[in-house]
Amino acid sequence: MDTKIKKFLLTIGLLFFATQVWAVKAKIRFLFPFSSKSVADGFEDSTIKSSEFVVAFLMPLSQHTVLDLGYSYFNARIEDPSTSSEGYSGVFRAHLLELGAGYSGFELTRTISLVFESSVRVPISGEGEVQGNQATMDATGISGMGYYFSSGVEYRDLEISLFYQRRDLSFDGLTVSRSGKRNDVALHSTEYGIAFGYTFF
Repeated sequence: MDTKIKKFLLTIGLLFFATQVWAVKAKIRFLFPFSSKSVADGFEDSTIKSSEFVVAFLMPLSQHTVLDLGYSYFNARIEDPSTSSEGYSGVFRAHLLELGAGYSGFELTRTISLVFESSVRVPISGEGEVQGNQATMDATGISGMGYYFSSGVEYRDLEISLFYQRRDLSFDGLTVSRSGKRNDVALHSTEYGIAFGYTFF
C-alpha cells in the first residue's frame, strides 16, 4: 500500500479512536475568506483558485477549554495567464492534520459565549501535478506548515467567527522553467474571513 495512503488511513483511525475514548464532540467548519493573498513560487503572475474543508474533534480539557484534533482538506488550481509562452497549469491537493485548542469561558448571556481558537496544521500527504506545453510532472512529497486563529461567538451548537490563517506548502520534486531557470513550486497564502461552525455528537 502506498505510504501516503497509509498515513491518511492512520490519521483517520486515530481520530475515530479518539471519539471512542473521550467525551468527544465533532465540529464542521466552513471558511469564507473576504480578503486573501496567495503567491505560488514559480507561478508569480498566475491565477490561483483554492478551497478548503475542515472537520475537527473537540476533546474537553476543562469546563471551557477543548483540545482540537482535526483534519483539513486543501485544494488549489493554478493557471498561467494567456500571454505566457510556457502555458503552465497546476493542480494541488493536501491533507493536513490539525492540532489546537479553544476557549469559551467568557459568557455574554446564558446561551451566548465568546470563543477563541488557535491551531497549527501539518501536511500528512498530498498530490501535485504541473502541466506544461511539453511535459507533465508529479510531486514526490509535500512539506510545510499552516496556522489558524479565530475569535467569535458561540450559541449552543452554532459558531460564527472572524478568522486569520496562513499556509505554506512545498511540493517536492515539482519545478517549472522560467526564462531558462528552474524554479521549485510552493504555495503561500494568507486569508481573513468569516468561519461558520456546527458542533454535533
